[in-house]
Amino acid sequence: MNGIIGDAEDRVKDGEKHHHPHGSFEILIKGESQDEISVTFGEPDPSGRQILSKAGFVPEEDHALIQLLLPGSRLIGMNDKVDLRNKGRHVFRVFGGGEIFLFTVDDTGYQWGASKINEADLRDAAVVPEEKVLVLERDGEEAEVPAGGDIELSHTGVEHLRTRHGMITVTLDGDEKRIHPGMYTTEKLIQVLGVEAGYLLNVVEDGELIPLQPNEKLRVKDGMIFISQVPSGGSS
Repeated sequence: MNGIIGDAEDRVKDGEKHHHPHGSFEILIKGESQDEISVTFGEPDPSGRQILSKAGFVPEEDHALIQLLLPGSRLIGMNDKVDLRNKGRHVFRVFGGGEIFLFTVDDTGYQWGASKINEADLRDAAVVPEEKVLVLERDGEEAEVPAGGDIELSHTGVEHLRTRHGMITVTLDGDEKRIHPGMYTTEKLIQVLGVEAGYLLNVVEDGELIPLQPNEKLRVKDGMIFISQVPSGGSS
């Protein structure tokens, strides 16, 4: 079983600790069935065991409770206390089984209780806005996590992901191209833009045509204009 413990309704305002008007603290739990469960505690610091028990995740020892720290996360033990008065949102995940998987998003560490995580859960855990994409870095290669897609987490190591802005539009020889923003070498940019083999590449800056040199690095942004050119100097 896995699920989501949603935001606590009570928030701390102006840095002060507070609680529900009736002296109770509520969290919302979404189980495997996707049905939300409202769980209320009279005390502000229930233990991991109390949270699991009251939410119906029993036997408690068969489940892992992970608190998302937004950013980051931590595994909550059976006897660990969770302070519901603390400033910020109180967001958790519940997983069946005892194996914990590790990953990072933009160098912030996370724990997860299942070997597979989907794109929506990654966004939720790391608070990644829709305008950004998630990129998995593995074995020196990069792979974008597709919308609605899953990634398999390593059983022995730490997976590393980064976020970056989605596709931008640049122009090559008058034709629009959709690529990812970021730093490119001249050779990589020629490949990504689909420049004809053997041609040179120029970038237009302030109306001036600037040749890109071999191995030169250029940060590509939305709206940039590129012109390809045959090595002899003739325009493509």
